[in-house]
Amino acid sequence: MIFQFQLEGEHLNSEQWAVANGYIEGDLQIYVEGQVYLTKPSVNVVELANHLGKWLHTMSSGNISDFKYNFNNCDESLLYFFVQEKGIKIQSHLESYEQPILPSETLKKAVIRFLVALNVELHRTYNIGKVDQILTGLISENTRAIMLLEQNNYDESFSLFKKLAREIPSIQSLNNLAWFMLREEENRDEARTLLEQALVFKPKSSFPYMLLGEIALHNKEDIEAKNYLQKALMFNEAEEATYNLAMAHFRLGEFEQAAKVFSRCVGDSGMTQLHEVVSWLYAGHIDKAKALLANWNDEADDYTGAIEIADVYIELGCYKEARAQFEKEWNSYYISLYSVSRYAYTLWQLEDYEACRLIIQQAIQQKKEERIDELQRDLGEHWTAQDRDECIIELTEQLQTLEKLWQCLENGDVPPFDYDMYPNGGCQLFGCMQHGNPEYEEVT
Repeated sequence: MIFQFQLEGEHLNSEQWAVANGYIEGDLQIYVEGQVYLTKPSVNVVELANHLGKWLHTMSSGNISDFKYNFNNCDESLLYFFVQEKGIKIQSHLESYEQPILPSETLKKAVIRFLVALNVELHRTYNIGKVDQILTGLISENTRAIMLLEQNNYDESFSLFKKLAREIPSIQSLNNLAWFMLREEENRDEARTLLEQALVFKPKSSFPYMLLGEIALHNKEDIEAKNYLQKALMFNEAEEATYNLAMAHFRLGEFEQAAKVFSRCVGDSGMTQLHEVVSWLYAGHIDKAKALLANWNDEADDYTGAIEIADVYIELGCYKEARAQFEKEWNSYYISLYSVSRYAYTLWQLEDYEACRLIIQQAIQQKKEERIDELQRDLGEHWTAQDRDECIIELTEQLQTLEKLWQCLENGDVPPFDYDMYPNGGCQLFGCMQHGNPEYEEVT
């Protein structure tokens, strides 16, 4: 079961009295078993949260009772929970059909997720904590630490994560503090130390292994990364772990294996699929690489840029196809020294020397204009004379390289293929409701 809400516009919720007194309206949707059960606009979501919170506290104290919420004080209930012997039945006067009986724990967790999400949104939008008190006693300290982070209460969240790891060192507390150290503090060494402590408890979850694999990739420890990520995937096929494992295979020169693992990742015509193409290319399976590019979908949501595709076509020796890709975006693309050299090389290979010279001349002119703009740029606190001088030196060096490019092509020089991959991150927080991560106790 899932509660979803969308707070309504400022014209309804901007009154100070309404905000102060918790009269905040929003559109409400309730999903049961993946299907929309209830849709209702202009619901006072704070009032609903208060009623649900009181019901949860009553249930937690052992007093099992039904729940009834009347919309705008009308006689008919917007939402009704009937406690049954086998669970809880949901009913609303807005819906004529009955829903299956849900386990009480399923319903309780759904309500808590709603209360936490609403509280986060109220803090972000109105800087008020109308649901703070309701949640007292209903959520774990771990959930509260995550909620504080989502509310941008960084210091308070960090302190609570550290307190939990110090006072109750466990797989969950150590892993979650490590995640915070890695994502928020960017301290890989400390995160690694915490995760290695967590491994002593022999975790039955992919999360610590995924984080250690990611850290190992950042540190260029590819064999270690591969081992950690393979261990992570023994628990579940997590997208981030799959991608990072493929990257480890690629760095280790295991190109065919890298291509196969990249192919397991979700997406269409994006960078991950381009990694697969390059992996097949390096593995010597040129036909497979060409076949993937031939079916590239430039309407896909994940579509990567045409310039990047052109770059790979060059490595395949498909210069006509590379030129077609370059032409798609060239006039709307930032012209870097690398992309100019690769495009010019493509045109040289096609023996279109006039077009090649024009591309180089355009790039030279652009760099000259960039240098003039930097010389005329106002100096200040955020752009000092030293910043300007360093930028001018860099632009001058790029200009000199571009001015020598034609001669380099005449000499048979081939601009090297520069292709990078970066580790995937993601959320490996135990108990993160936003991403549907259970607490460690629920995992086991």
